[in-house]
Amino acid sequence: MIMSNVDEFLEKIRSNKDQEGGNFKSLQLKGISLNAVKLANTLFDGADLESSEFSEVDFSNANLNNVSFRKAKFKDVDFSGAQLNDSNFQDALLVNCNFKNASLENGALNSATIKNCDFKGSNLNHSNFFSAKINQCDLSFVRLMYGYLRNIEITDSQLKGINLRGSDLSFSKFQETDFTGSVLKYTDINSSTFKKVDLTNANLVGAEMKDAHCQKNIIKEANLEGVDLTYADLEGSNLQNAFLLEANLHGANLSNANLKDAYFVDANISKANTTGANLENTILQ
Repeated sequence: MIMSNVDEFLEKIRSNKDQEGGNFKSLQLKGISLNAVKLANTLFDGADLESSEFSEVDFSNANLNNVSFRKAKFKDVDFSGAQLNDSNFQDALLVNCNFKNASLENGALNSATIKNCDFKGSNLNHSNFFSAKINQCDLSFVRLMYGYLRNIEITDSQLKGINLRGSDLSFSKFQETDFTGSVLKYTDINSSTFKKVDLTNANLVGAEMKDAHCQKNIIKEANLEGVDLTYADLEGSNLQNAFLLEANLHGANLSNANLKDAYFVDANISKANTTGANLENTILQ
């Protein structure tokens, strides 16, 4: 039987904390508080759970499409394998949560605070992370194509193999983050800041990185074909074996950078600063 109000829903939970497979579609449950409840394989499609609090709740493999979690708080919650497409986590707080292999396409996570969460293998395509703060999270091999991540802050996180093709990451901050093997093709990274970031073997073909601050980062063997690095600051960065065919580095700061074996054929390096750079075997035709 489908619940129709908060009191009935909470009474059902009090009588039995294992509600696996239950149908709670489209319920208005704003402001509820749940602790140690099993809601795996449940149906919550279209429900309103805004401003609610969840601790040690099992939502694994649940249908949570179109659910509103705005301003909700989550701790130790399991969303693994869940369907969360078009769900709203705006201004939510998520700590120690598991989103492995979940689907959050077209999700709204703008201004969310996300700490120590595992998103490995999840689908976040077309999602909105505007002004979100992500710390100590694992987004390895996540699909986040054509997302809106403008003004995001990501710190001490794993983004190995993430696919961010066509996403907007402009005016963002990345610190102590591992982007090795990531796909950043045709992304907008203009005016973003990178500190202690590893972009080894990353694919940045056609990316926009004008005015980016990338001092002392690792960008070895990265594919930077056609990248626009106009006035970008790459001082002290390691671009050994990087591929920069037809890249635009007009006015870029490459001072003290390691450009050993880098490939700059048909690149625009006018007014670029290469003072102190390692140009051993660098191809500048």
